[in-house]
Amino acid sequence: MSPTAPACQDQLAELSQDVDSSKSPLIPKGWTAKLVNPHNVENMLHYSTGLTASLELAETNGSRYVFLSGKNYYIWNTTSQDGWRIVNVKSRDELYTQLAMGRGGLKLEELPDYDGDLEG
Repeated sequence: MSPTAPACQDQLAELSQDVDSSKSPLIPKGWTAKLVNPHNVENMLHYSTGLTASLELAETNGSRYVFLSGKNYYIWNTTSQDGWRIVNVKSRDELYTQLAMGRGGLKLEELPDYDGDLEG
């Protein structure tokens, strides 16, 4: 076992019982799978990115969301209106592990500007 394993485990919180936690991995501390108005958020993500979004996580005290579109995971910051494709994860387990590592755990590719103008 590596010396960083306990630190990584300390950053994890158990998934709420609202979700089938017997099959779900642990979610990283600072993130939640208990989502308020997920349909509204998915619509916002679609209009912001042009991608069909399946919401995965929301930052507990922040403005970032993680969503799945196709086979790729993405992260979107609602404050800055910036988004990135997460290039080093292909499963929920990998996503949670990399998020738990904190800064530098995710390898990101910036999304191009999308002009999802709601008025036109």
